[in-house]
Amino acid sequence: MSEQFDDIRLKDFVFFDRLAALGSITAVAKELRLPKATASRWLSTLEERVGRPLFKRTTRSVALTESGKAFGVRVREILTVVKAAQVGMLSEVPSGLLRVSVPVPLGRMLAGPVIAEFRRRLPGVRLEIKLQNERVDLVREGFDLAIRGGPLPDSDLLARKLSTASMWLYASARFRGEAAERIPVIASPGDEVLLRRARVEVASEPAVLVDDRTAVADALVWGAGLGLLPSFLGEPPRAQGALFRMNDEPVAALPVHAVYHPSQRDDPRLQALIEEISRQLDRVL
Repeated sequence: MSEQFDDIRLKDFVFFDRLAALGSITAVAKELRLPKATASRWLSTLEERVGRPLFKRTTRSVALTESGKAFGVRVREILTVVKAAQVGMLSEVPSGLLRVSVPVPLGRMLAGPVIAEFRRRLPGVRLEIKLQNERVDLVREGFDLAIRGGPLPDSDLLARKLSTASMWLYASARFRGEAAERIPVIASPGDEVLLRRARVEVASEPAVLVDDRTAVADALVWGAGLGLLPSFLGEPPRAQGALFRMNDEPVAALPVHAVYHPSQRDDPRLQALIEEISRQLDRVL
């Protein structure tokens, strides 16, 4: 088996990584510009060389087996090292692609200045920025960097704290003078825990649950009720009189981290991007 494993090529790793991400032989064949029959043959040959089934197949899709998941972790590490070598050794000018996941509220606030300044500094590097509130699997989904707010779970990834976001309880201006318990709560997932820890008394159940704090801010500005917002979302409408603070102190302080794979510790492109994001966060938080 070891001799067969030695025959695995770099393009086999690329093929596996993209197939795992896309979940379809047809899709990966289209992306890599291969005949579908060739893509199927590559997968069969790769599994033969590894010595284990890597994917469960249906007529329309494929999904990783447990062996495939373990193999995928190592494949992503190999591809990350190769990418770093290309950046650090094959070119004096930083180039290539960086894929970044950013929560929607932070992305809407930071994307403009970060993109403009980063492009000015490293014009040869392409950025692919995905605004999403769901936490991504950097290795499995092929991201180089994730910006995450709140506590981090234990993992093998590196995390650099960039800033802290103060969370305040804001209410729509029309509820001024009302008791908090009588105002509808517009919440994001996890808000009930933060309010309970801070011993803030509000209505027992959220009237609305939405997974984007930008939408919470919009709802409060339109007069929907009260909710938790980071100061960068709550203070501008408060200054205009559309919102007011329900408390004299923030309800919570959530850390903001940059998270990336250890193999990219010395990637100058990634570190330059993190530095720019940190600088912009210092400006607004």
